[in-house]
Amino acid sequence: MTASPAAYLLLHLFLRLTAKTCWQCLQDGGQFCLDNNQCIVDVLTIETKCNRIVDLPINCPSVPALQYAYDDDFVRNTVLPVIAATGTDNPQKCLDNQLPSMKVYKRREANCSSLFSDVTCSGYTGIDFDRKVIVLSVRGSHGDHQYYDLWKIGNFNGTVPFLNIGRVTKKFNDNFESLWYSGLGEDLQNLIDAYPDYQLWITGYSMGASIALLTSAFIAQTGMSSPYNMKVILFGCPRCTDYDFAMWHSTNFPYSYHIIHAHDYAPRLPFFDNIDNTTLYHPRSEVWYNNDMREGDSFVICEQADQPFCSSQVQNLSNADHAHYFNMDLYRWSADGCPKNKEDYRPIAESAVKNGKTFSYDLLIVILGAVIIFL
Repeated sequence: MTASPAAYLLLHLFLRLTAKTCWQCLQDGGQFCLDNNQCIVDVLTIETKCNRIVDLPINCPSVPALQYAYDDDFVRNTVLPVIAATGTDNPQKCLDNQLPSMKVYKRREANCSSLFSDVTCSGYTGIDFDRKVIVLSVRGSHGDHQYYDLWKIGNFNGTVPFLNIGRVTKKFNDNFESLWYSGLGEDLQNLIDAYPDYQLWITGYSMGASIALLTSAFIAQTGMSSPYNMKVILFGCPRCTDYDFAMWHSTNFPYSYHIIHAHDYAPRLPFFDNIDNTTLYHPRSEVWYNNDMREGDSFVICEQADQPFCSSQVQNLSNADHAHYFNMDLYRWSADGCPKNKEDYRPIAESAVKNGKTFSYDLLIVILGAVIIFL
């Protein structure tokens, strides 16, 4: 959704009024129809009356306020290199090539597996005196052992309580704690103490996005920083929280975006935790690029949070779309230190969305998941 500030403001005001109607409808025991913005009390006839139904407050229509509006240029040209820098042992090289005013404070790496000594979680803290910003960015998963660890261990560990907010998947909570208590939390506290008036950016990709999401909640709930002083920007984030956590985060963080490329499989997984019989949710706000994410490509800021709206409606899932964000091969670009010449790092593989056609990776993902889980 690209619109002028005036048009965005009008949309925001309209959705605020609609959301109030939606919330009141749900409180009164009804379900809200998005087709005509009407409350349906006779739930027995909902299917014949409405195709798009809201039955949870988290999905009542809403978009962030204008002062927290999504900015494609900011995320594409500033946040992307902050995230890409996590993929190398020397994140400063990436920052020097793309954001020279930003300096790494400390990089941390910790073992985050009970099975493998070579499975690590990694992230760094940094500071930008020009922008008056402190950053914390977390690396995504890497290597066969970590993929095995995430699927095999993650699928049999269930969920755990998280700071009286809600429940989160135990594997991602364990990964968060391993990295946070390896020194990353202390590093961040040192920067906040030294520069209390600086804004805080929390970012991550893939598994790192899930860790970053939990990190943002921990920072806010323990009083390290206000959620109103944070920007949370996540790429390809898997679901890792229950409804209560997602609702709490959506309510308390005015600037929080999880960005999804076309048919990226990772943000669609998992829907459900079978150990605790818990449905998992993304918090607001989803930004969906159903294209190659080239400069100028359109995007949708989803008016609902999760399930079964916006990008969750797609059927065919893609591994290639997970590796390519903002028309960049993140792995190759990051490994080479984020060179200034981005043209050499455009995706080699086709996107799942091309000329209105989709390429299905469903079977591949199901097979890989089954093999990993039952090994």
